[in-house]
Amino acid sequence: MKNLFFLIYSIAFTVMIACNSQPKDAKETADSINRTKDTSTVVADMITVRDDEAEFATNAADAGLAEINFANLAISKTANEQIKAYANMMLKEHGATNDELIALAKSKNITLPNTMSDEHQKRWDELNEKTGASFDKKYASLMEEDHVKTLAFMEHEARKGTDPDLKAFANKMVPTINVHLNAIRKIKDSLK
Repeated sequence: MKNLFFLIYSIAFTVMIACNSQPKDAKETADSINRTKDTSTVVADMITVRDDEAEFATNAADAGLAEINFANLAISKTANEQIKAYANMMLKEHGATNDELIALAKSKNITLPNTMSDEHQKRWDELNEKTGASFDKKYASLMEEDHVKTLAFMEHEARKGTDPDLKAFANKMVPTINVHLNAIRKIKDSLK
């Protein structure tokens, strides 16, 4: 009986380790660190917001990092002046927003990702393979998709958020993201 119990325990432990040994991207790592901080008993290590608020911050940081990386790629690859102007706007505005989010996260003891998630990296790699008009169309489509997704989680935080600072950040970002979304839709329509 003892051996059977030990065998079951060993198998369960092995499965648990195997499931948790998957490599994590920067966003997943940040979310995991924040969940650990959420359960800390040491005041200095505690996160000062709910777990879902910290996840909002990591999503916003991941989206901002992606916009900057995609913009740098667009500037280096496109000959289209509209795409270049849009990418430069992304660099300027998302750069400033990311700096603001970093400061806000630090004040809440939220860990943010410092590189793009695997999902965004995969999309960046696919975009990097494109050239010319094919690149421009793919970039415009990706920017539209990303801004629709970002707008949704910003609006959700602006309506349902409980942390006043993160809620104010989201409220501030909603109009900016709408401007970005409308601008890229206009560019996308002109590329057809």
